[in-house]
Amino acid sequence: MRNFFSILFSLCFFIVNSQTLKFIDNASFPIENVSIELEKTLDNPTYTSNFLGEIYLDKSVFELNQTISFQTSHISFIGSQHTIGKNDTIISLNKKNILLNQVFITAQITPKNQSNVVHKSKIIDRVDIDRQAATNLRELLDNQLNMSVNNDNVLGSSISMQGISGQNIKILIDGIPVIGRLNGNIDLSQINLNNIDRVEIIEGPLSVDFGTDALGGTINLITNKSQYDKYSSSINLYYETVGHYNSDINFSLKKNNNFFSFSGGRNYFDGWSKGDEFSFIPTAQLADTNRVKLWNPKEQFFAKIQFQKILSNLKARAYYDFFDEKVTNFGFPRLPYYENAFDDYYYTRRNDLGLDIDYSPNKNNNFKLLSSFNKYNRKKNTYFKDLTSINQVLSSNISDQDTSDFSMIMNKLVYSSTRFKNLGFQIGFDSKFEQAKGVRIEGNSQTLEDHAIFTTAELKVNKFLSLRPALRASYNSKFNVPLIPSFNTLIKFNEIDLRVSYARGFRAPTLKELYFEFVDINHNILGNKNLESENSNNFQMSIDFKKNIDKLTLYVTSKIFLNDINNLITLSQSPSSIEYSYFNIGEYKTKGVSNSLKFSNQNFNFSIGNNYTGRYNNLSSTFDNQKYNFSHSLSSSFTYFFNNKKLSLSAFYKFTGKVPVFYTDNNQIFASSIDSYHLLDFIINKSLINDKLKLKVGIKNLFDIQNISSFSDNSIHSSSRSTQSVSYGRTIFTSLNFDF
Repeated sequence: MRNFFSILFSLCFFIVNSQTLKFIDNASFPIENVSIELEKTLDNPTYTSNFLGEIYLDKSVFELNQTISFQTSHISFIGSQHTIGKNDTIISLNKKNILLNQVFITAQITPKNQSNVVHKSKIIDRVDIDRQAATNLRELLDNQLNMSVNNDNVLGSSISMQGISGQNIKILIDGIPVIGRLNGNIDLSQINLNNIDRVEIIEGPLSVDFGTDALGGTINLITNKSQYDKYSSSINLYYETVGHYNSDINFSLKKNNNFFSFSGGRNYFDGWSKGDEFSFIPTAQLADTNRVKLWNPKEQFFAKIQFQKILSNLKARAYYDFFDEKVTNFGFPRLPYYENAFDDYYYTRRNDLGLDIDYSPNKNNNFKLLSSFNKYNRKKNTYFKDLTSINQVLSSNISDQDTSDFSMIMNKLVYSSTRFKNLGFQIGFDSKFEQAKGVRIEGNSQTLEDHAIFTTAELKVNKFLSLRPALRASYNSKFNVPLIPSFNTLIKFNEIDLRVSYARGFRAPTLKELYFEFVDINHNILGNKNLESENSNNFQMSIDFKKNIDKLTLYVTSKIFLNDINNLITLSQSPSSIEYSYFNIGEYKTKGVSNSLKFSNQNFNFSIGNNYTGRYNNLSSTFDNQKYNFSHSLSSSFTYFFNNKKLSLSAFYKFTGKVPVFYTDNNQIFASSIDSYHLLDFIINKSLINDKLKLKVGIKNLFDIQNISSFSDNSIHSSSRSTQSVSYGRTIFTSLNFDF
């Protein structure tokens, strides 16, 4: 072990002769993550600036020429062409409004231009977030191709990627997993976007990099950690005619190498049912049968504080993130006089404390430490309310009350090296300790540990071919974990990028699936300690074509995928009783193809894409000889920029096709489906007062879609539903952002 660390630190201080490029903004602040690719050199190497804005060029790149040329790209600055000699150089970049070439960091050895990432990746940047006027992750992902968002008015919203959903979708914020799942899903409406710089998405397993829960895909939200002004602050206000009233503030201060920021706000939703009368501000309502809401009232408070210190070769950031939500489920007035009712209140609280340290002793070596403590509390209280006096008392039925606590301690240390020419590698240690507490958890408390070592390498064989093998070895305190490999290939030929990948996925059952017990008049759910781990194999291939024609950029992509999951865990009824529990249902497969077309210039941006996904499980194969049952979706967006007027007009369209489903009743298998539907939003963005004031006005859900036909069997709740909520109908919204 001593020899290992000696070699490791020897690598860290390996120094070669180099010259320095430094990138700064108009205020002379360094710019991190500027990506360049050298032109007309031996192998066209790529570089990315560190947090000091510096890139160190090997002297060897000048072997054939006295000068070199390159094009810059950055998520927030205008790309520019440069030719330099053998001297250290400082280059100033200008901010931009339209983002094309972007740097990608999720699961990468070093930050890369997105076109050089071996994984099939997608970035939703701040410009796209603002164009859609999205306030939370649910609204943002609702229009994305290859994704399907479902809504439950108590449990919240969930997402499906490549036909895989629930516990198999990894949600991260700056590389830290979001905990606190209900029915296997993270409620996307609880993740606010007020301080998010961009969202990075990789479809398919990333179990090597992030461990369990990363079978179907990974969504990593990157918060805003950079600042190019000494002081900045902003106020955001949002109103929607359905009864949304949101407000938040952001404040940041930069002095020397110290950066401090605070953001916080309140989101309020008044609840909605079909037939509700329009009201500009919340008003008191009669305590009659109209008190019951199809979409429950919701109130959220959130805040985040972070401090960042930058030294010559070290960047450290500490943060505290707070979230509190209250959902009110008004009960139907009871017979015979409709003078009282039972009301449910659902409280969710998240407290996240974290530290990340980025240390680069030289240009070839980097250490990154992520350390966090995440705590999630979910509480349900039922009150008996007198509708004449509005007094209420806590229900005496113990099963009406519930409190559950989930916590996670995570430490992740990663060493990355680009010492060897055309070869980068990464070695990491990942450790998680999870605990669940509550009266519905067997024994009132259970713990789960997961520790792993992982490694990955990326070899640039030549300017056409890059290879990336990876391997993870894990220890789980309750399950045996196999070695988890993956292999990605990127072939670049002129304007064509071909990606081929294989990845092994793994997911151990959660503490809730193993030990959760919930039995009352409406529920009968028992955990299953005999569950086996899920494992999967994923195959993907994609072709991307990018062509610049005068001032027009054309981008075409096509992808096929196959997921084969063994021992998929699902909640279903026990064959021998009315109890519901978690079971391994055997084999579950998805496969599909997606195609998209995008072209843009400085004045407009248009994209259209379609997805065709097939699903297979034991029920579908028993009912029909056709193993896969396919569904279709289509997504399109169009934005036109009036640059001289600082105005843009955008339209977002999403078609979700009919989804076949299968269910059992009295040991017989039946086929049904979830109906198709269309969504269309229209949004106007206008900048005023030298871009200090930004106004958004728009119409959401122009087709006025509310509910669709959907089968739901007599499941864990007391009754079945024949409809599924999609939206609360057509609404008008306005948003105001003021920077000062």
